[in-house]
Amino acid sequence: MSPEPTVEQLIAAARARATGDNELALLDAIIAVTRGLAEHTDEAVDQVVRQVRAAGHSWTVIGEHLGVSRQAARQKYADRVERIRQATASGQAIRGRDLEGSLSSALTAAGTDGLSQAGTEHLLLGLLTDGVAAATLEQLGATRDKIRETSRRLFDYPTGQAGAGQPVFSDEAEAALAAAEQLATERTPDCAPIVVNTPQLLAVIATNPGSRARRVLNDLGVDVADIKRLLHCYINLPRTPFGRRSRRAHGSKKQPDRCSFCGHPSSEERRLVAGPEVWICSDCVALCGEILTQPADAQA
Repeated sequence: MSPEPTVEQLIAAARARATGDNELALLDAIIAVTRGLAEHTDEAVDQVVRQVRAAGHSWTVIGEHLGVSRQAARQKYADRVERIRQATASGQAIRGRDLEGSLSSALTAAGTDGLSQAGTEHLLLGLLTDGVAAATLEQLGATRDKIRETSRRLFDYPTGQAGAGQPVFSDEAEAALAAAEQLATERTPDCAPIVVNTPQLLAVIATNPGSRARRVLNDLGVDVADIKRLLHCYINLPRTPFGRRSRRAHGSKKQPDRCSFCGHPSSEERRLVAGPEVWICSDCVALCGEILTQPADAQA
């Protein structure tokens, strides 16, 4: 078992993650690092409590070990344990508590804008609610007010009216959620439940060149490379590149080829160019062309 990180190790991790040399940048980074540890701690406890229940132990015994009453233990963990059990048995992905809160906030934001559908720009707003993605966006200067102002300027929103009924997610937003689940699936060992959190969703919508969220980030001057760097320690590297056979696949059914950069599958609109066990889609090729046309000092 790995030892608990020391204060010095946490500060060193924050220094490596900080975007500047001043104390405030370090403060932002240490908040993000420790917040991420707390989220992983909660998920780890949830999973172990599930294992304890599966072994036949009562809520009374679990409460004694947690230092709470039987009723408090059951009230806090029963629903989570059952949700994890069902998802693990079916091989489905579990949405973490931070992600659930973010999705609820995204739908609320769409309703405030008088829209019947929440797009990926609303997912971006929702990600500022809580979790690692919120700390990452805040560290890069993407605040709620800036995102909302930019979205209303870039997109055609109705004015002076409220949306009718509860908004739903747009096709683009639903595709982003599916891609986040795919990302979590590819990067989770077979023996562990698949948990989708805010880092996976932010990684997906930020690296999709055609998404509305990416247009907002570009307009705000947020460098996607910085997002990928800040999220790197929260998203484990895959054992196999996107596009290779899924480790959860059964039999000989071939999984669809996916872009090794953004994770999107091949389609008539998004063709893939193959390399040695890697793929790149047409959108990412176009993005690479845009990057390469910039002066070298602008890419540094």
